[in-house]
Amino acid sequence: MFIRDFLYTIKILMRAKVSIFWTLVFPILLATFMYMAFGNIYEQDEMFSNIKVAVVTEDESANGLNYMLDALSDGDDALLSVTRMSESDAEKLLADEEVEGIIYTDDVKLTVAESSVNASILETVLSEYKQYEHALKDIYKYGTEPKGDMSNLVEKLSEQRSYYTEKASTEGSQNVYNNYFYAIFAMSCLFASLSSIEMMSNLQANVSATGKRKNVSPQRKMTFVLAEFAALLLIHFVVEVISFIYMSCIGVDFGDRVWEILLTLFVGCFIGLAIGVIVGAISKLAEGTKIGIVIGISMVMSILSDLCINGIKYEIQQHVPIINKLNPAALISDSFYALNVYSDHQVFTENIVIMTIEAVVLIAVGILMVRRNRYASV
Repeated sequence: MFIRDFLYTIKILMRAKVSIFWTLVFPILLATFMYMAFGNIYEQDEMFSNIKVAVVTEDESANGLNYMLDALSDGDDALLSVTRMSESDAEKLLADEEVEGIIYTDDVKLTVAESSVNASILETVLSEYKQYEHALKDIYKYGTEPKGDMSNLVEKLSEQRSYYTEKASTEGSQNVYNNYFYAIFAMSCLFASLSSIEMMSNLQANVSATGKRKNVSPQRKMTFVLAEFAALLLIHFVVEVISFIYMSCIGVDFGDRVWEILLTLFVGCFIGLAIGVIVGAISKLAEGTKIGIVIGISMVMSILSDLCINGIKYEIQQHVPIINKLNPAALISDSFYALNVYSDHQVFTENIVIMTIEAVVLIAVGILMVRRNRYASV
């Protein structure tokens, strides 16, 4: 009987166009549009690239600033990308936003179009040069070095020593825009509640004709519940895996911990169905009302997990962290983030355990509510 109900539920769900749309088609479309909007923003705005600067000079050999600019523009990880040109050409490039600023080496002056991070960096470069220049002049004037040769002193002042070891904190992607895609998965998993609402309606004689037949059937209710729930969980998990494969193919970086990601999706579907169970167990509400409730709950939870505005989850964590610990959508998106960024599994394991406990409690309460229903006639 379990296998028969299991297969029967799968056949029914495969024909449920509304459920398939909300759990598969809608998230994929949303992910596609988001990737089109955010796909390259991180590389353009967040990741560092050398600063393009125009340099105006009359005598390259007579100015120490030229030597400093050449040093900062040398190598694969150069800070600057220097192009020397006339003043008129430099002003034209600055107006066209093709360079971040103009450096005049003869009088050590900087011109920028507007305030920005790169403009501040250029200003710092010139400020540091002026400090070195001032120090060299004082030492040359009052020091004991031979007046004719300052190369040894310049070399000493130019030395940069590192007293720390650089170590990467993570090999995962720290693209902040990935939070939107994590939240899409959270929303999609919670939309599984739409299917479990129908499952619970089919167990209540005062809600549906199917519920009447099942209540007069000699088969135990628990068999119906377990078989249908297992079928729903399998179908929705497969749907999430399809979405995951699609997002990975279009270029979203989820890291390389595939098995842990699959576990997150499985538990996410589990708690999504559990929410539908508890809402669907309220027999006094119409099915349309229940659907509206779970969609509203899912959307609010997803918005709080950064679906619409990046940073909401962080603000909640700073002021009311208990909300993030209870919000399944936040736990799902945070699990994705932890797998992609952290080297250990502490945060991931904690989130999985919390979601599992919440799902078990919701399902247990929902089943208890249905089993306590009594009907005068069917």
